[in-house]
Formats: sequence, C-alpha cells, structure tokens
Amino acid sequence: MRNTILLLLLVPFTMFSQATIDSVNQTIYLRQVHEIGFSKQELKKKADEWVARSFKNSNYVTRINNADQILAKGGFSVGADFTAYGTTIYVTRDINFTLDLQFREGRYKIEIMDLSMSTSGVEIPFIFMNMDFETYRDYSRKVLTETDMPGTKAALKRLNNDKKARKDYDGQKNHYDQIFPQIVDEMEHIDSSLLAYMKSEVKADDDW
Repeated sequence: MRNTILLLLLVPFTMFSQATIDSVNQTIYLRQVHEIGFSKQELKKKADEWVARSFKNSNYVTRINNADQILAKGGFSVGADFTAYGTTIYVTRDINFTLDLQFREGRYKIEIMDLSMSTSGVEIPFIFMNMDFETYRDYSRKVLTETDMPGTKAALKRLNNDKKARKDYDGQKNHYDQIFPQIVDEMEHIDSSLLAYMKSEVKADDDW
C-alpha cells in the first residue's frame, strides 16, 4: 500500500479495495453499495444498532435519522513520526468525517466523506497528496508570512536554504506517506465492521 501512495504525484485517483484517494481535489472518500438479503426496515434497524455501538454519544453526532437515511459525524486518530528542523517526534492527526448511510430493499449504500485533518484543533489541508518540493516551499512561505509568529524569520531563512528545505520536505512527505494508508485502513474498517454487523442474523424483538 505504501508504494501505491508514493505514486500519487503521477496518478490523480488511487483506488484501494473500497476507498479512493483523490489527489486532484485533495481528499479521500469511500463509497460502496452492499446487497444483503434483508428488508429495508431490517437493514435500517441494524444500522441504528451499529451506530449506537460504534459512536460515542450517537444521538449527538447523528444529524439525520429517518427511514431512508442515517447521516452522522465521526472521527478517529492516526499518527506517525514527523521530522522537521532536524528533530523527529511522533505526531497524532485527528480525522473527522461524515458517514452517510442510505437504505433500500435488499441493499444499502455507505459513504464516508468530507474528511478533515487537524492537530490540536488546527486544521491541516491534505496538501501532500500532490505537492512537489517547489510548491511546498512556496506554500510554506505563504503560510509563514501570513501568520508572522515568533520564529517566522528563522523558518523563512531555513526555507531559502535548498538543502535544509529539501530535508524538511522529505521528512514531512514521509510522514504523510505513512498517514494516508492509515486513514484508508480506518475507513475500510468502518465499512467492513458495518457490513459484518448488517450480515449477522436478524433476531426478533422478543428473541432473548
């Protein structure tokens, strides 16, 4: 999977077993339709149970819940070593997403979309999906100039040093090359977890 991620600069769409990395629009999404021999009502009931079991405060995170659809907000965390300015630390990234489940007779559709990535509440764009070195350097200069925080001058000076800037770029690129497969794995785990639950035997309300 890691080698596939490294091809993002050459291929705008990368398909995994379920998830898609869209490097043009800088996002990752999953869209699947599963056919299961249960009624629409049974599928909806089981999906409600799965959401209640899988999400903390499921009533709070659920935005839409009717006979045809469940729309909920969820999140998970991923992490990897991050190297910048000659120092390597383990950094966690928080991933938030929208889960959209829709139901019909004998099948349901799952979409995991609207992903956002943040650290300590600061949102981070999915820029390393298709960012080469010069684009990275221009982007970093722009961000540093706009923020004008302590250490900005030193950071800009480092960016103007080709060797040091390249080292920082390689370190960050390596970090995200590890992060993206983890995001895909988490999304596919959500899909497979729901699918397994949906396929389980439907018990009568009084069958206990």
